[in-house]
Amino acid sequence: MLSVAPKDRDYLRFYFPGNEKQLVYRHCQVVFGVSSSPYLLNASIMHLLENCSPEYKEVAQKIKSSFYLDNCVAGVFSVDEIEIFIEKAKLIMSKGCFNLRTFESNVASRSVDKYSGETFILGIIWDLDNDVLKCCTNFESLT
Repeated sequence: MLSVAPKDRDYLRFYFPGNEKQLVYRHCQVVFGVSSSPYLLNASIMHLLENCSPEYKEVAQKIKSSFYLDNCVAGVFSVDEIEIFIEKAKLIMSKGCFNLRTFESNVASRSVDKYSGETFILGIIWDLDNDVLKCCTNFESLT
């Protein structure tokens, strides 16, 4: 949840009908579904990653080019790097109160939640066992 500065909360006000009078409320957090929400989320994540500690810059750079809305799709070159990457990524994002909580990989690891079967990644099926991406189409629905 991204907080809205008190001076800007008037732009996110709404009216709640009451029995005697209308009540005016103002949102304190960015409302999901407002047209600016994806931009604000991205700007907040980029600001967080650009201002992280120097010791985490390498992981922050990888994360920076790996986000699509609220999904982070990144890879590492060796199995040994998985644990380090996940630990540092969680730490970096927690500084901005973002909770990275589910990790999937085609390699089993202590911090990986799912490493076998199929999963969806940005709308594409990823076969973790064979490390293959698949597209599923229903040709009958097209006719």
